[in-house]
Amino acid sequence: MLKMRFNFVFLSCFLLMLAFTGNSLAAECPENTGVGVTDFYSDIESGDLTVFSETEVEDMDLELQLEHEGEMLDEQTLGIKRVAPGSNAIKVFEWETDNKDDGKYNVNIRISKDDCLLYTNNYTFVNGRQVIPRIKIDDFIANSEGFSMMVTPVQPVIVDATYMLVDGSDVIYTDKQERIALDTLPLELSDRWNTLLINGKEYKGRVKVEMYTPSETTAAMQEFTAKDDVFISDTYKDAIGASATIEGRSQVPFKGAVRFTVMENDDMGTVVERMTINSPILLSGDDETVEAIWGERLDEGIYKLLIEVIGNDGDTLDVTETIIEAEAPVNVTNATNETSDSTNETPGFQGIYLIITLVAAIFIIRLNSKR
Repeated sequence: MLKMRFNFVFLSCFLLMLAFTGNSLAAECPENTGVGVTDFYSDIESGDLTVFSETEVEDMDLELQLEHEGEMLDEQTLGIKRVAPGSNAIKVFEWETDNKDDGKYNVNIRISKDDCLLYTNNYTFVNGRQVIPRIKIDDFIANSEGFSMMVTPVQPVIVDATYMLVDGSDVIYTDKQERIALDTLPLELSDRWNTLLINGKEYKGRVKVEMYTPSETTAAMQEFTAKDDVFISDTYKDAIGASATIEGRSQVPFKGAVRFTVMENDDMGTVVERMTINSPILLSGDDETVEAIWGERLDEGIYKLLIEVIGNDGDTLDVTETIIEAEAPVNVTNATNETSDSTNETPGFQGIYLIITLVAAIFIIRLNSKR
């Protein structure tokens, strides 16, 4: 009897603890965070959405479910680290499904924090078209410098284009061009990423083109590996030294060097001089001139000059090969003597000044004598 009473008391206490814990967890759920999705787009390949919050919220989970005709095709959970008060975060996702039948698809969205549901909604899109789209993205290329794409309109139209640089599922840079007028000819659009990239890291470039009346949106995305990149735009060389102007074309900071190699102009290619000069840090659109002075002036003759740009990882980014025509140095002493001899033999301005002075003196003496 005593044992039964003890078990009853223990069970009651345990249930009270569960109830208290549940009430405490429920009390920890944030209220009126103002979290919501303000923009959503998806096709059968990928999509993006904008999460807005009126208050600061951290460590949220974004759950996405793709359904078609009652069948669950894909399910993803993305983390949202932080949304500042009154700001938003753009997330990008890619669907993994072999089912790409024409028809209507549903996307269920849930945003939660610590098992507390903050937002839920359902969106739809249609895969497959019954009519020809008004524009097509014929080609889209993204790299470490930026992106380029070719847009072909079927009929004249005005569009907005949004460009995104994606790191994982986070959009770390975005830009938008509005009211782009397209006629019936293909138009190339391009832009640079206005942010620094990490060498060797994987990124995605994404573009979304939106049309109005009636509303229509098309998107494209491409993955790339960030890499430092520069090229040689100009060179100078002589018997004393050489220089190379290098120009950046990547948002990965270039911290490499330029190597100058002078060789004999023969089949052996014997190295006469070799110098490696560190370059200033370069980004896309920057240019610097790197100079090298030979240890000794090159003897008269013809030489080969190899200029190589060495990247951050020690790889060769660009190469230029040219010729140096070294001339014999001018003998400065002989040249000075010849100039002096020439001056002595040829009447100069000193003789003229002397004649003018004598004439002036005679004129003054006669003038005084008349007085």
